[in-house]
Amino acid sequence: MNQNNRGVWIGIIVIIIVVLLGWWWIASNESASMTATSSTATSTAATSTSSGSSLSVTTESGDTVKDIVASLPSASEYDSLFNSTGVASLIGSGGQFSIFVPTNAAFSSLPSGTISGMTSAQLKRMVEYSIVSGRAIQPGTDMTGTVQAYSGDSLNFSDLNNIPMVNSSIVVAEYKGSNGVVYLINEVLLPPQKSTE
Repeated sequence: MNQNNRGVWIGIIVIIIVVLLGWWWIASNESASMTATSSTATSTAATSTSSGSSLSVTTESGDTVKDIVASLPSASEYDSLFNSTGVASLIGSGGQFSIFVPTNAAFSSLPSGTISGMTSAQLKRMVEYSIVSGRAIQPGTDMTGTVQAYSGDSLNFSDLNNIPMVNSSIVVAEYKGSNGVVYLINEVLLPPQKSTE
C-alpha cells in the first residue's frame, strides 16, 4: 500500500511539473509575440507619421549620403552614374544634401537610348539635377514648390493625396544620413532641355 501511494504521488508530481512547464511555455510565447507586435507597431507608426504617407523611413546614423547611395541595391545604375560623372566626389561629408535616387526599374523604363545617347556633360547635369545642396528637404510635408537643383535647374515638389513627389516622380523610400537625406524615387529626373543641347 505504501508503494501504491508513492507511485500516485510521483504521478501527481509529474503532472504538476508538466502543467507548470506548459504554462511557462505559453507565457514565454505570448510575451515574445507581444514584444514583436509592439516593435512592429512602433516602426509602422514611425513610417506613417514621418511624412504623412506610408513612406518607408530608414535612419543610417553614421553614413553619409554618398555611403547610402552606394549601399542601395535597387539603385546601382544611379550609383554608377553618380561616380562615373564625378558628381560623387563633389559631395563632401559636411553640409546638407538631398539626393533623389531613381531605382534601376526607373532607368529600365526610359525610352531606349536615352542614357546612351547623352554626352558626358548631359549625364553629369542629369545626376546634378537629382541633388539639392545646402538643405535636407522633406518633400510633401514641409516642402512644396520649386527649389534649385545642384545643376542650376528647378525641381518642383508637390504633395498629391499625401504622396510626396518630385516633378512627376513619386518618393518611395527615405534614408536619413549624417549629412542629409536620400530619397528613392520611381522615375529618372531628366533636366529640362537647353536650347544648345
